[in-house]
Amino acid sequence: MTPVEGSARLSVEQALREAGAIERTLRKSSKAYIVAPPDSPQIRMARGFAEAAAVAPGRWYEAPKIVELVNDGGDGARRTRVVTAGGIYCITERSPATSIDMIEKFGKQRITNCGHEHEQPVNAQEWRTARD
Repeated sequence: MTPVEGSARLSVEQALREAGAIERTLRKSSKAYIVAPPDSPQIRMARGFAEAAAVAPGRWYEAPKIVELVNDGGDGARRTRVVTAGGIYCITERSPATSIDMIEKFGKQRITNCGHEHEQPVNAQEWRTARD
């Protein structure tokens, strides 16, 4: 092996190491990692207070509170909880896939009671990245 071949090999290896370092730096700065939303006892307590305030009936002069609920029926119907000073009720709007006969006989909306414990309000997904 001549000294020229050895120095050429060293410069090629050095160039590869530098290219790898640049690639790692670019990958680290441009890739967004999805992380769990922040959670602490204070955040959970504030969320619990907000949920309790949403279900508590208002005064007679206050506007009703309207919250869309998660409908786990799988039929595409929309379910809404309405909290007024007079009480709580739910409005279920039939899905667009419902036959015309059903809608003509029974109507597009049904007013029912909200007695299900498993019903939860619709929440937007909290996406955070490691760069936030």
